[in-house]
Amino acid sequence: MNNNIENWENLTEEQKKYANSQLGQINNIKIEEHPASVFFNTFGWVKIENFINKETAKLLYTHVLTAAKRLSFLEQVYGEGKVDKSIWGNFNDPQALGDYSHYGDLIFDSLLAESLNKMNMYTNKDLVPTYSYHRLYTTGTELKKHIDRKSCEISTTLCLGYDISNVDTKKYPNWDWPMFVKTFDGKELPIHMKPGDMLIYRGCDIEHWREPFIGKNHAQVFLHYNEKNNSNDNIYDGRPMLGLPGSFSKKKIIE
Repeated sequence: MNNNIENWENLTEEQKKYANSQLGQINNIKIEEHPASVFFNTFGWVKIENFINKETAKLLYTHVLTAAKRLSFLEQVYGEGKVDKSIWGNFNDPQALGDYSHYGDLIFDSLLAESLNKMNMYTNKDLVPTYSYHRLYTTGTELKKHIDRKSCEISTTLCLGYDISNVDTKKYPNWDWPMFVKTFDGKELPIHMKPGDMLIYRGCDIEHWREPFIGKNHAQVFLHYNEKNNSNDNIYDGRPMLGLPGSFSKKKIIE
């Protein structure tokens, strides 16, 4: 009896023979790698359009704008340096001094976890989530060329939204702010992203940077992962669970 087929006992011998042959063909089909994972494992980076939909991106962009305004308000009330940056975020990240940044925001750590299956598919790797980090860039910010720390083995940057209403569309039609990557063969490529688009890259190996921003603001979230069971395996960035500040890391600091 074949338990994979309904009403097996009611089939004729000829029908059973044919059904078994078809099942055999199905069982022999190999699940092919996603094209994105082939590209990623060849070049060390891949762009995914519409990783999240436009409506979700807009919601998260508004979340970042509101969080930055909230921190400004709290610092006006309590004074600079008197607000717990591990909870509310900060304006003193040396990579983008003066711009709002936040480690381990609950909604973005939740997105980090929720995106794990898609990330496994797009990289053809078995990953563990480490941490999320989001930032609201402002006019003039430049992201210097760098590579990431060990908890960012598989890095992503997800475009949430931007305000470029001050940019001259006649001079810069359809302008956006690209992330540059230096490929394994030494090429420096600009990767253009619209809200909802994501760049996945090997954060510890691929140099990446941004030239000075000319718009008003630009929100990105970085979702970081490591491969499971290798030397960099560092689930939750050493924290006991997602959504906690970096102070809960076993190392007690954010490298």
